Amino acid sequence: MQLPDFDWIFFDCFNTLIDDFDPAGEEGSLLSVPQLAVECGFFGAPAEFREAYAHVRAQTLRNGREIPLHERLRQTLHAAPANRSREECVAVASRLQTAWEVEYVSMLRPTPGVEAMLKHWYARRALAVVTNSLLPGLPQAQLERFGLGRYFRFVLDSATLGFKKPNPLLPMEALSLAGLGPCEGTQVLAVGDRHDVDVPSALELGMHVLHFNRRHARPGVGLTPEGTNVIHDWSEFR
Repeated sequence: MQLPDFDWIFFDCFNTLIDDFDPAGEEGSLLSVPQLAVECGFFGAPAEFREAYAHVRAQTLRNGREIPLHERLRQTLHAAPANRSREECVAVASRLQTAWEVEYVSMLRPTPGVEAMLKHWYARRALAVVTNSLLPGLPQAQLERFGLGRYFRFVLDSATLGFKKPNPLLPMEALSLAGLGPCEGTQVLAVGDRHDVDVPSALELGMHVLHFNRRHARPGVGLTPEGTNVIHDWSEFR
């Protein structure tokens, strides 16, 4: 693989640097939250919660704004058949988020080969993380937990900024943090596992892109569209 010249690498975080999918290839997603919402009396079945949550999540996809997890949960509970006050929804949303955080963090682990790859590039380029996240600061905290935080000049997440990829405002802010202007995207290589999320905004800003295709580890992941640089293992990225 012949890569173009670049000065910075902007990495996605989850399922790029840190994995959160289970042995079946499914992302952590809501975990036990739907069942807890049923036990709290808001919904009659977990499927009802998932449907309401999907409607809230769709709003973030339409307008490119990030809605942090607690607010997503509050809005979902507010839409439940049970008529509860805002205060009750806020309190139960906090309970659900706490349960989610414990479960989610327990399933995280570094992507195979990630530290050797970072050591290689740390000596050669400036590295940063630009990622979508349900919680402000979650990517930074987990990178630090696994001893990977020291490789990055900065970590920027959507829950902190308020905008999510593929909205270009998130990588545009990253360019600013890197000391680059909006027309200097050609100095950046953007690396991520979601072609539909990580690639469009990077290309819009003139960045080079590298798709970390996880199809060998995750059943159901498709081929990378022709014309996009792709790797399937960190050992290929040198």
